[in-house]
Amino acid sequence: MYSKLHRPEKNELGVSVNAGSCVKLAHYLDKESGIGKFFFSQNQDSVPLTEVIQKIDNNKKTLKNNQDKFYMLSYNPSQREIAHLIKEVTGKDNVVALSSLTDKEIEKVVSEFQDYVRDCMDIYTRNFNRNKDLSSEDLLWFGRVETERHYTYLDEEVKDGLRSKGDLKEGLQLHAHVIVSRMDVTQTISLSPLAKSMGNVNVLNGKAVKNGFSMKGWQVDCFQHFGNKYGYIANADERFYYHDSSYSSYKNKIQNKIIHEVMEDMKEERQFMTGARNITLILHPTKKSVKLYLKQKIKNILLENESVIFLLNVCFFLHV
Repeated sequence: MYSKLHRPEKNELGVSVNAGSCVKLAHYLDKESGIGKFFFSQNQDSVPLTEVIQKIDNNKKTLKNNQDKFYMLSYNPSQREIAHLIKEVTGKDNVVALSSLTDKEIEKVVSEFQDYVRDCMDIYTRNFNRNKDLSSEDLLWFGRVETERHYTYLDEEVKDGLRSKGDLKEGLQLHAHVIVSRMDVTQTISLSPLAKSMGNVNVLNGKAVKNGFSMKGWQVDCFQHFGNKYGYIANADERFYYHDSSYSSYKNKIQNKIIHEVMEDMKEERQFMTGARNITLILHPTKKSVKLYLKQKIKNILLENESVIFLLNVCFFLHV
């Protein structure tokens, strides 16, 4: 899972394009249609395009003309993570394309991913570390789940002539984009994810306020939340912060959680199978089981006769 802040481009005057209206971005994100292809928010599953534009564009009190009014974020699971999510939601294993699911199953998968994005927006807010406890309820944001990706001139397949720009990419391509306003819903707190001075304090309207955003904290927390929420252990190529010392403890935590759940589910089955397995070993002993039995038997004999062996060693020593 890779969470990304898309840094705003600048126009011919050198001013950020995010300093104006979000209308162009909102229309771009509205390009896909189909099941679950609607804008959604913290509390709504379907929000009209016009409402998205109107609310974001009007949530800019105290901001200057050349300041960013909004930002675009994206949440990008790997194909393996998407397949795992599909299995968690539908029970279907080894799915390699959404087309193999029913409309109802696709709807459930999209809905579940929307809920994950809502969790991640909470995580996004917390990584501003403001004096006031903030949550995604304090933000003005709208998300959009997409199920397709297209090849661009940056892809190696296009450079090598194997694909053309605009071709659909194969496999599972589920991801989500979010338009989030720089100002909170009260239009009194400015939250810029581009502010790097984490923990610094400025004076605003006579009050001391913290500023800065932990980009890595947001990305790592979202990554770990996917594992915690869905019991998923990432591959090496999915661990964008592989060298981070916190990964080992995180991986162990997920593994232990999964093992605990499995052991709880299998407790009764294990009790039944233990008796059956012992009977099987008696009737049809394997070479490995015989070796283990003999090894344990010898060990027990040695332990029971530990004092005799000690005396024999002493006598041998004195004789020498």
